[in-house]
Amino acid sequence: MKQPTPTQKGLITGALMIIASLFSSEILKNPVESYFQFIIYLLFSLGIVWSLVSFSKNNTNQHSFKDFFSIGFKTFIVVTLLMAGFAYIYFSLHIEFRDAKIAENSKLLLQQGDHLPKEIEENANQLKKMFLPLMISSAVFRYLILGALITAISGGYLSSYNNNKTFKTKEA
Repeated sequence: MKQPTPTQKGLITGALMIIASLFSSEILKNPVESYFQFIIYLLFSLGIVWSLVSFSKNNTNQHSFKDFFSIGFKTFIVVTLLMAGFAYIYFSLHIEFRDAKIAENSKLLLQQGDHLPKEIEENANQLKKMFLPLMISSAVFRYLILGALITAISGGYLSSYNNNKTFKTKEA
């Protein structure tokens, strides 16, 4: 049986993350910023590690950190793109989240007491325009940073482990 490519593993991982996100928000009725988000990050991490470990096991040659990072990158970049698309669709359809955040911000500005009602209204209108691009860029940035970190740590460990194992095999 042919192993899935890192890109296909990214598609599978991204799909599982989207399903988990929808399950959390639509079935469990968790807010977007709930602790369930850690399960989604765990799925993301496991998808990257799955890709790297498969690469390590299927290719018995000595591999550098660069090889592992390349494989991890191919996985997490696909997941990042899927999650950016998901964020766009989700927040376009669920404007109540945007409206709640804007209302919360307006309430905070009103409590400060140094803003006129017109300023608060203009701020709310500005936030409405910026909300979707802000949420998408936040998702992209978060998944790129987290993906690079997970890939660097896992790839560093696996390249070190793989190289030590290859070195010990050659000595014997």
